[in-house]
Amino acid sequence: MTWPHLEYETRPWASTLDRGLSRRRVREYRSALVPRIAESTPSLDTATWALLDAATIAVAKFEGVHAHGVVPFAPLLLRSESMASSRIENLTSSARKVLEAELTAAGSPNARLIVANTRLMREAIEEDSPSTDAIRAMHRVLLREDAPEIAGELRTEPVWIGGREDSPRDALYVPPHQDQVKELLGDLEAFMARTDIPALAHAAVAHAQFETIHPFADGNGRTGRALVHVMLKKHGLSRGTALPVSAGLLAQTTTYFAALDDYREGKVEPIVKLFAEAAVQAAEQGTWLARQLQEIQREWKARLNARGDALAWDVLPLLLRRPVLTASAVAEELHTSSPNARNALDRLSKDGIVVAANLDKRTRAWRSPEVLEVLDEFAEAAGRRSDAPD
Repeated sequence: MTWPHLEYETRPWASTLDRGLSRRRVREYRSALVPRIAESTPSLDTATWALLDAATIAVAKFEGVHAHGVVPFAPLLLRSESMASSRIENLTSSARKVLEAELTAAGSPNARLIVANTRLMREAIEEDSPSTDAIRAMHRVLLREDAPEIAGELRTEPVWIGGREDSPRDALYVPPHQDQVKELLGDLEAFMARTDIPALAHAAVAHAQFETIHPFADGNGRTGRALVHVMLKKHGLSRGTALPVSAGLLAQTTTYFAALDDYREGKVEPIVKLFAEAAVQAAEQGTWLARQLQEIQREWKARLNARGDALAWDVLPLLLRRPVLTASAVAEELHTSSPNARNALDRLSKDGIVVAANLDKRTRAWRSPEVLEVLDEFAEAAGRRSDAPD
């Protein structure tokens, strides 16, 4: 069966920007007429079904081994996924800068945006079911600090991808008119509620349809990739960990954007194949990260020179989840006093496990260079494009 494809309509152009010349020059634009998909089912060839089966097994195995493993790395996996999703939008920062920005609410603009995306991902993996309300809530979490005026609000103006900044002329894609967005999201919600489509295929198509609708003025890509995690949880394929699917997509950004274009032309198979491949890669990369952290944990235990009942031992698993810590954070997590927490961190510093530094006049933090290095290595590996032209 051919997947429903876009048609287009011509609309008059009226900008809220004070750019009269552009407005006179561009009197009309073509925007997408997005088909409804609530009752559509992807038709896939045998090879794609086999790839989906293999990817589903890989993800299930990853979840089974690592969801409740000895290394509490789910929070780091979530941060890695949010950094990869942000990097697709050309938002980059080191793991250290991002984690320091979490503590101080300061730092570079990119670091703060990635922190917001981490909050979005956390909201996604805690969401029970995909819906318009859930999508808007996730978007609100993403932009409530950077752009509160549009956070969680469906767009009220045209948006476009590529081309000029001041008009949709020469745009690569102009999503549907804002008057159609609410109805299209309702149709998408009905599609996402179905139970007869395999998890990864369901997530891939829901993501592609969301990106085609482009319901918000900004933040659609990051919200759409967070939606993937809601879909995987709905199907029971993910159980509270953020499988780094975006890391798999990051390695194939050219293919990713081409697959979204194909989807709009009525070809659904490319986006489904890509998500299956990204899921396999995500499971492999997540497994690599877990092994690296296990090795770091073993080295820490051999290095730490403290009594068996010392608080410093309790800080080690916390440090794997949050490799930049303050004494107050340790005190809160471990239900102890700040002086006790500070003493434990100082013990770790003396044994070469953490490095202390002042982030600002009021914030002293202790960081694990080893964990931060692994996170940066993960991000670098994810960013190596496998589909780059020769």
